[in-house]
Formats: sequence, C-alpha cells, structure tokens
Amino acid sequence: MPHKLIADLKEGDAVQQYFMVRQSDRGTTKEGKPFLSLVLGDKSGALVARVWEKVLAQCPGPFPQGDNVFIQAQVESYKGELQLKVNSIISVETLQSQGKDLRHYDPELLCQATPYDRQNLWQELWHLAETQIGPPLGELVLRVLERYREEFLVCPAALRYHHPYLGGLLEHTWFVTRHALASLSIYPELNRDLVLAGAILHDLGKVKELANPQAPERTVPGHLLGHIVLGWEMVRSEAQAVGFSDSILLVQLEHIILSHHGSMEFGSPILPKTREALVVNFLDDLDAKLKMMSQHLESDTGAGDFTGYNRALQRDLYKGGPPAAGDPDLDREPGK
Repeated sequence: MPHKLIADLKEGDAVQQYFMVRQSDRGTTKEGKPFLSLVLGDKSGALVARVWEKVLAQCPGPFPQGDNVFIQAQVESYKGELQLKVNSIISVETLQSQGKDLRHYDPELLCQATPYDRQNLWQELWHLAETQIGPPLGELVLRVLERYREEFLVCPAALRYHHPYLGGLLEHTWFVTRHALASLSIYPELNRDLVLAGAILHDLGKVKELANPQAPERTVPGHLLGHIVLGWEMVRSEAQAVGFSDSILLVQLEHIILSHHGSMEFGSPILPKTREALVVNFLDDLDAKLKMMSQHLESDTGAGDFTGYNRALQRDLYKGGPPAAGDPDLDREPGK
C-alpha cells in the first residue's frame, strides 16, 4: 500500500505503512497496565500513537526514538486532534532480518524537513551578515556561521513546539532576521549591527543542545546547560579566539543571547535591558508562536469554529475567516 502522508490522514482511516519514531515513552494506566506512547512522523508532520497493553504484549519493541517502524492502526480523534490506535507495530530492522518485502518502504518519506531550500536560506543569511553588518560584529558572525555551518543546516529549532524538524533552526533564524530587517526600517535609532547579529546568533546554542535532527533529542550539555548558556559560551569563545576589539559591544551581543527568552521564567538568566535585546526577544517569540499556531491549526480536525485547547499556547484558536492563500515566499528564492 503506498504511503499516505500524515497531513492527508482523516478520522476513520485504516493505516498500514511506515513511520519514523520521533518520541517514545512507556507508561502505565491508572489501573497499572503498561502502554507505549509514541510520536510518529513523516515528511508532512507528526502524530501521536498509542500502543495499549494487549498489542504491547505481542509487539514489545523497544521502538526507540529514531527507529523506523511498520504499523497497522486506526486513525481516531481525541480532543479535536488525530491520533493513531495501533493494532500492530514492528521495526523495519526486524522486517529486514526476516527477509520481508519492503517495496513500499522509502525512508526519505519519513523525515520531516523545512519546506524551504536550505542552501538558499543559508546563502541569504551569509550574504546579509557579509553586507549588512559592519565590523567588528560582521566578521564575528561570519566566523561563527562558518564554524557551525553543517550543524546549522540540519538542526531543528526545538524538540516539539516550533520548527521541530530538519532545517527548522535555519528556517526560524531566517524569519527572525527578516523581521529584524523590517524593524530596523521602522526604528532607525536601533544599533543595526547588534540587532542583526543578535537575530542570527540568538539560538546558536541549539546546534549543541539538540542531536539527531531526523528525530530530535537533547544532548547531555543540552539537558544540563541549555541552548542559551551554550550559545553565549560559543560566541564568547569565538570572540576571544579572534581578539574581538570592542568589549562593550561584545557584552551587548552576549546580553541579547542571554536575554532572548524574555524572562527568568522561560530560561533567560536576565531580562532584556537594551532596546536591541528587546527587539530580538519579541521577534523570536513572534515567529515561534506563529509557527506553533500554524502547526496546531493544521493538526486540528475537530468540528466547529475553534480548535481544541493547546497547552503550550494556553488557548484555543479560531479556525474561521478566509482561507489562507499560502506563503508566496515558499516558491521564491530567498532575498528576492
């Protein structure tokens, strides 16, 4: 049976196909019965799946994160969002060892990635740093981008909440930087070099916080330090290596990185205390929230004018209004 994308699944569909395991957690019900909670993905998105006790006894797994699996399941709706009730699950590795026919198995279909051309996004960021940020910040940004180019091209922006896919960090950074350029045209009194450098480097630490872009997971430094501290450390280390000439300017850039979550409640050790830091904080939050809204609207299949409640956004969303025309920028080359 040909693969049906998650984005095209509907309540009541019977599914017999391959998925990638993006998250895998074992738990017990109130009655003490074991179950497996999975997040399964393909290139169009992700879907929660439940493997209950009887099926789990026949298909014990372990089905770790990053595993590709073949499942038979029913698409159900729970609180307005689709999920899979799994009737059978087996890993591709097991099927291969058994010599089974895998004619419909295409691993490229199972990896979600940014819809944008990553090379184009990267070239635009590089060109912007090269032409729009003066010395000494421009040279520092270019050195950092060059050092972490390969990681930046594939790293997701988060485990789950926004841009949680291959190239997600690059996409998010590109959007925040585009917002920053627009803001600079409205507020010319801002330090242009600081705003653009901060927009490009604010989430740099995620290349060390997150691993395995196809099924993101936190590294040990990611768990113990987090991307804010890691990013600050990476930028400071690079600046020291080149003998950065303006210590006060460097501290202001470091402040943008350390304060870009806006409050200690959300992980920043300091509140934004400069206009440039405040701009990057709000633009980062704006792009993340808009992506989270889009993802929630796309995943909700319930009836009515409003989605189910989203815990991360702490609200339901209105589904009405004229249909979106789509993002015309998806078909253009960045910078044009």
